[in-house]
Amino acid sequence: MAILAKLPFSKRRLRPRVVISYIFDYVILIACVIGFYILDSIEPYHQHFSLQNISIQYPYAVHERIPIAYALCISGAFPLALIIIYTLFIDGLFSHNKPQDPVSGKRKLRGPHRWKDRLWEMNCGVLGLLLAQGITFVITQVLKNACGKPRPDLIDRCQPLPHSKDLFPGLSNSTICQGDPTILKDGFRSWPSGHSSSSFAGLVFTSLWLGGKLHIMDNRGEAWKPLVVMVPILAATLVAVSRIMDARHHPFDVITGSLLGTVCGYVSYRQYFPPITEAWRKGRAYPIRTWGTDPAGPDAVRFKDTALTPLRNPEEERMDSDMPRSEHPRPDASTYLTSSNPFASNISNRRPHDHEPDGGAWSSSEDDVTNGYEMRPGYSMAQNPAGHDALQYDPRNAYVSQTQPLTSEPMAGAGGRPLTDFPGRAM
Repeated sequence: MAILAKLPFSKRRLRPRVVISYIFDYVILIACVIGFYILDSIEPYHQHFSLQNISIQYPYAVHERIPIAYALCISGAFPLALIIIYTLFIDGLFSHNKPQDPVSGKRKLRGPHRWKDRLWEMNCGVLGLLLAQGITFVITQVLKNACGKPRPDLIDRCQPLPHSKDLFPGLSNSTICQGDPTILKDGFRSWPSGHSSSSFAGLVFTSLWLGGKLHIMDNRGEAWKPLVVMVPILAATLVAVSRIMDARHHPFDVITGSLLGTVCGYVSYRQYFPPITEAWRKGRAYPIRTWGTDPAGPDAVRFKDTALTPLRNPEEERMDSDMPRSEHPRPDASTYLTSSNPFASNISNRRPHDHEPDGGAWSSSEDDVTNGYEMRPGYSMAQNPAGHDALQYDPRNAYVSQTQPLTSEPMAGAGGRPLTDFPGRAM
């Protein structure tokens, strides 16, 4: 534990519970692997079937187009290698805000990200990918064993006894089969498709990860970005379609397995990374997790604390509504920037890269943004003191277009004060 008590390439020490929590993530992934092999050894439920059912009379394909080993390479090994190579060596090479060497004055080739930032991004990327695959395999195997749906090639796997017929009325069962027990056992695991679910889980995660790193939802509209992001989705679709071509699964099995993998991939990505719609975060992983804080999110400022509703004074509200709007007291803008106001924080309520000198080198493992995007205690108390529903506009929260040059004249903020007068804001 002493070795893991601090971040690599950093002097900042971590609490034991933080270190244990991330170790616990890897323990859960190992448990998923063990659980999958346990579930694979269990005999699945055997549904009854009809020997006259044409949909299960396809020939058994001895050689699959994409065996499970190849599918794992496509949806697991390739994304893993991409995450490691990109985060350690490529990320920042094309940045326009590369820092300069203090001695030689030359711009650093590796970009604005430090080694501890790269290692943190790699850790979160690997965790998310493994989580997507781990939970997908476990859920898929549980459903396969519980349902016991026959595959399209079940009759060929079964090798029924000569002159076997369906009961009248009734259906046949596995007792009439004399084929290889191992092959027959897997013949009752058609739903959902494991190839489809695992491929979509790993490659949907990869698409989201690429979309975040390429900030695909920004305002530039570059055609090559969606093309790159959709390549993993195309690969997952081809893997899924191959299962129908090999008569290993019915179309319904492939479709539902793909949906399952998509959900698992998205949920796993959001555990460690912000949504790709927030392009200004540039796909940087969340900071080190904390406890004792409220859920994060800019939409939270729109909700008012309903716990104080019973304390409202109807008489006072009636008198206030009778007063002309022009006579309502208007608080000074400085009241929103005091130290007791949670909105005054220059970390939790601004774009993540605003505090960086180069304007875009936000670090998810920065020592000073450990609690970034975390709502401070008492967030719900940050309401308009005058009782108005609308919150005071703060220009610091506005999204600045990257395509328009900044003017040399300072913009006027709330109360007529220039933005340079606001604490924690540098234009």
